[in-house]
Amino acid sequence: MKHFSNLKFRFFFLFFVFTIFVEAQEKHILFGQVFNKENQALADVVIHFENQNDTVYTDANGNFKLDKAIDFPVSLVIQNNDEKFTFIVTDKDWDDKNGLKIHLSKNGTELNEVLVRSKNKQSYSQNNIDFEGKLSGKLKDIPQTISIVGQQQMEDKQAFKVSDMVHDLTGVNQASSYDDYTLRGFSSGYGNSLRLVNGLRSGYGYGTSYFNSPLTVNLERIEILKGSGGTLFGDIVPGGTINLVTKKTLEEFKGQVNFSSGSFETFRTTVDIGGPINDKLFYRFNAGYQTSKTFRKNNSQKIFSVAPSLTFKPRKGTRIDVDLTYDNFDGYLDRGMGVKQNDLYAINRSFTLSQPSDFFKTQTFNFRAKLEQKILDNLTLTVNYAKSIYQEDLNEHRTLNTFADAPNNTIVNMRFLSRQAKDYTDNAVSYLNYKIGKQDLKQNIIFGVDYSQYKPDSDNQQKEARSKTVDGKTVPLTFDLNNPVYESKDLYSYIWLKQATFPFLSSYKTTGIYVQDQIKYHRLEMLFGLRYEHYVSESADPTTPYTATQNKFLPRVGLTYKVTSSINYFANYSQGYVPIAADYVVNYKKYGSDKPFKSENSYQIETGLKSDFFNNKLQIDLALFNIERNNMMVATGQMSDDGYAVYRQSGKVNSKGFEFDLRGQLIKNLQMTLNYSFTDTKVQASSIASEVGLPLANAPKNMANVWLKYSILHSSFKGLGFGLGASYVSRRRMENTVGQNAEGDYLWGFLPDYTLVNAALYYDLNPLKVSLQFNNIFDKYYFLGGIDYTRVFPGSPSNFMATLSYSF
Repeated sequence: MKHFSNLKFRFFFLFFVFTIFVEAQEKHILFGQVFNKENQALADVVIHFENQNDTVYTDANGNFKLDKAIDFPVSLVIQNNDEKFTFIVTDKDWDDKNGLKIHLSKNGTELNEVLVRSKNKQSYSQNNIDFEGKLSGKLKDIPQTISIVGQQQMEDKQAFKVSDMVHDLTGVNQASSYDDYTLRGFSSGYGNSLRLVNGLRSGYGYGTSYFNSPLTVNLERIEILKGSGGTLFGDIVPGGTINLVTKKTLEEFKGQVNFSSGSFETFRTTVDIGGPINDKLFYRFNAGYQTSKTFRKNNSQKIFSVAPSLTFKPRKGTRIDVDLTYDNFDGYLDRGMGVKQNDLYAINRSFTLSQPSDFFKTQTFNFRAKLEQKILDNLTLTVNYAKSIYQEDLNEHRTLNTFADAPNNTIVNMRFLSRQAKDYTDNAVSYLNYKIGKQDLKQNIIFGVDYSQYKPDSDNQQKEARSKTVDGKTVPLTFDLNNPVYESKDLYSYIWLKQATFPFLSSYKTTGIYVQDQIKYHRLEMLFGLRYEHYVSESADPTTPYTATQNKFLPRVGLTYKVTSSINYFANYSQGYVPIAADYVVNYKKYGSDKPFKSENSYQIETGLKSDFFNNKLQIDLALFNIERNNMMVATGQMSDDGYAVYRQSGKVNSKGFEFDLRGQLIKNLQMTLNYSFTDTKVQASSIASEVGLPLANAPKNMANVWLKYSILHSSFKGLGFGLGASYVSRRRMENTVGQNAEGDYLWGFLPDYTLVNAALYYDLNPLKVSLQFNNIFDKYYFLGGIDYTRVFPGSPSNFMATLSYSF
């Protein structure tokens, strides 16, 4: 017993000495600075202290600081965009005076002259956002919902067009086979929206260019800024703004070549290479080619895209980026198909109205240049310029949006269009970014000027025929759904309409002056923004020249509060508007109205939570929103005798709901995305009484999507991976009326809900990779969207794509 007492005494004595020794170890307040390999400070870099489970971010000068004392050694995980660096800091690396000096490189990380290798991050999570001087920073700290899909997810799903990723973007629904979507219930395409590329206006999605969806060949991310964006971009529809972010130049040589083949006689190849030309000049080159017959009759197509880019860094604090994109499409314009006798499934989904002699050829050219000049340590000037040229040559047989034998609905009235068009879009954005404050109170002030213009070419022309001469008699153009005939048409027999001008969209020039202040005080971040917009539009008809001028102030406020280190609360209020084109003011009768159309106004209120877990590897967002829109223009589907589309203006509409978005990785080898949106849209006032109370067109109330990717990291099957996902879209109302009831009230058709199941198989034998993608594996017959019973857009049947990739 005495011996046991001595052992107990010794144990407590040793424990006491050890405790004193541990407590006596020197603790440190860890701080430092992060640079790239050119010794330029990096802002918004995520630094996670694994031992303490704390996370900090670098400021504008690359500085960071953990405001509590810690012991060495400490494990750091640094994330900069899509790169991840992990290493351990010991007391030998520490400098009490200068802290840590960390230099990041894709080949490695230099920590006070100690080199540590990095790992590529292939997670679906996204940490930062940059809308070119209008909205930038950590995604979790932005007081607005932003849905994002990155390059890794696009690669995993073998996406070739932006439309291939729609289901992965929360609250976004594809409304047709075009570049045509509904965002939080509101249509985005043709004359009521635009597509941004790197935060600048492009030629995509506006006017007739919206018949083709942009390619993903040179895209790094697809971003959807939800709600009214008027303060940021001017004339934007309230549902949201689509921004396409291109791949950046590379500082070290890297490349990948892909060869793909699959259903519908599809063959595809893409290439992506980049690297340094010298220590100041860097490049990237992306290109893609695809040929396919598609699942639609008379709809074969060839697509080619090339996208080079350069970055020049002549000296510290100066950066110049230049990139070009050229897209070429040669095929047919898919206008959907008719609905025979009001039965959506009466016709095979390959059915088309296109004739073998039809064609649709387009060329899109985009040029973008950016100068970023650091004036002071906290003051930066950025100048952007973008120019887009869209050109098309079209011959098509399409519906006149009526049936010749209504209500039997088996013979469609047709029209033939021959169109040669070219459009020009310019956008120049300049802004000053001034950052002030230290420690507890910080401000990021932005003052900018935004100029844009859209102009159709003066030589644009269109011819239209609705009848032809047969044996000296005038016969209307029709198509019999029961007895379809496909042949090369004799255009010399067609009778052309007398049409003074082609009804293109009106040209416009718009100038916006905006100021924005982001204030950070302890846990609270506030955002205040104000934009003044001056919009000038000119009529397209030279016989009635007219200029419409509109001026608008657009405010925006938002706040973010850090509830915990992982959870942020946010809220915002913003206003938006869509100006009215001059032709709808001076020539309103041609568009079916008895009075001039008015500009649209909208506002959004939004609130929710943003969170990240497991060292920023898993992100979860929840948002509630309410959007109100007044004077929304709606196409009726009818055509005037001169070929002008007939419109009406709805008095008031509302969209409210909530969205859930999860992306990232639960464990190291399991990537996932999961989203759900509930969108309750309602027409509150309309020029058609029976429309009041109905949902908006092509706006599903419920949408959900899940995608899982599991990879084997060990054993003899290392590199083998599996993907599985499903998408659900509830029923949707068509755009135009399909008839009247016995009381004379107008009626609308509805498209049924659908669920798709997709799967994938991967085998990564670095540098070689084999991928198999299976879409709609249960061969669901479904519809993307619909205009009326003369035009619904079927989705693709079961299909697959196999890809062989080589990286170097």
